[in-house]
Amino acid sequence: MKPEKNIFLSVVIPVYNEQDRIEPALQDTFSYLAGLREPWEVWVVNDGSQDRTVEIVKAWMKRQPGLQLIDMPINRGKGVAVREGMLHARGRYRLFRDADISTKMRELDRFRPYWERGVEVLVGCRKMPGAHVVRHQPFFREMMGKGFTWLCRFLLVWDILDYTCGFKCFSEKATRDIFSRQKIRRWAYDAEILFLAQKMGYHIAQIPVTWADDSGTKVRIWLDALRSFVEILRIRFNSAYGLYHFPRNQKREGVGVG
Repeated sequence: MKPEKNIFLSVVIPVYNEQDRIEPALQDTFSYLAGLREPWEVWVVNDGSQDRTVEIVKAWMKRQPGLQLIDMPINRGKGVAVREGMLHARGRYRLFRDADISTKMRELDRFRPYWERGVEVLVGCRKMPGAHVVRHQPFFREMMGKGFTWLCRFLLVWDILDYTCGFKCFSEKATRDIFSRQKIRRWAYDAEILFLAQKMGYHIAQIPVTWADDSGTKVRIWLDALRSFVEILRIRFNSAYGLYHFPRNQKREGVGVG
């Protein structure tokens, strides 16, 4: 189905110097959406790329009317790029996915039963029954990721099994509530938005996905690990000092698995 005004699904792809990966990401995205019966749109958010990423996206826009670009001239952080895309999107449901397509768009089929039940926050998970990791990260990166997840579980939301899978979907209402309060600009933004979702009473459905590591990651292990730790502490600080301005008497839901 072609993109229309009454959008059901928005797909947001944040990019930073992704000239080698953006075209496969767009191919995977549009191949899946072509078979979708509901109206859709795609947003690419450029986070200050210095390579040919924007040039490639603009070439695609000439032949894909459902593709739109947010072009930020300077690098502001992946968290900012995701936030801008999600808040600009118009879909009833809004998915953000990584440009490395470690999780293919076809995994979205697993989300549909939850849409039909009205679940408003859905996260891809690599660490639960039914998930399949085709290609693991290098050992040290994987251990660092596990450490980050355990720290987030201990300090933020215990029941979340996988904070960093770049395949998360939110309803229009959840997007407004959560992303309008988001403050973290870089690597711990995933943790913040799930913390906000839980604090604001949204049921979070964790859904098993198939995932394969991409060797072209831009993560700088030690520096980004330190930054992420500081950002997690900042989330706790923001919450403790009322900087998120949560609504009062918010009904508390839980975190579901599968």
